Amino acid sequence: MYISSKIMKLLLIFLCLLTFPSYSNTKSNFINKIKNCSINIQKNSNIDIYIPNNLIIAQAIIESNWGKSRFAKEGNNFFGMRTWDPKIKQLKPLKNPNAKFGLIVYNSICESVNDYIKNLNSSSKYQKLRNIRKLEIKLWGRVDSKYLARGLGNYSEERSEYIKKIINQIKYLEKNYLE
Repeated sequence: MYISSKIMKLLLIFLCLLTFPSYSNTKSNFINKIKNCSINIQKNSNIDIYIPNNLIIAQAIIESNWGKSRFAKEGNNFFGMRTWDPKIKQLKPLKNPNAKFGLIVYNSICESVNDYIKNLNSSSKYQKLRNIRKLEIKLWGRVDSKYLARGLGNYSEERSEYIKKIINQIKYLEKNYLE
C-alpha cells in the first residue's frame, strides 16, 4: 500500500499533536498538583487555620504564571516567598543579582505550599486575613475564599489591584476548573 508523502506528513503531525498535552490539560495538571499538596497538608487542620484550596491555587497561578516562572521551575517557589537569610538556599532576581533578599528554593511543590500556608497563618502582615477568617467562621461557620482574599493586600505592592486579581482568578477557577 502506497501513502503519499503529504498524507504521511499530515498523519505524523496529527500523531504528534495527540501526544502533546493541551494548554488546558497543562493548567489542570498545575491545579491538581497545588490542590493535592494543599489537601494533604491541611487534612487535619481546624477551620480556624484553614486556607481554602481555590485561594491557594489562585495565588500560585498569579505568583508563578501557572508554574512557568523561573522561581517555580528552578526553585519550586510558587508564591514568591522571599528570604533575607543568606543561609537559606535561594535564587536571586536576574535583574538584581546582588539583592539582599532572594526567593526561597524548595525541594518540592508541597514544601512551597506548606511554607505559604504557615506564612499566612503566622506573619503579622496577614493579621487582616486571619481576622476576616475568624469573622466568617463566627457568622457563617465557613470560609469564603473571595472574602478571605481581601486580607492579602500586603502580599503585593499593588494592594487593591492584587486583591482584584486574586478574586478574579478564584472566579475563573470556580467557573472552569473547580466545583
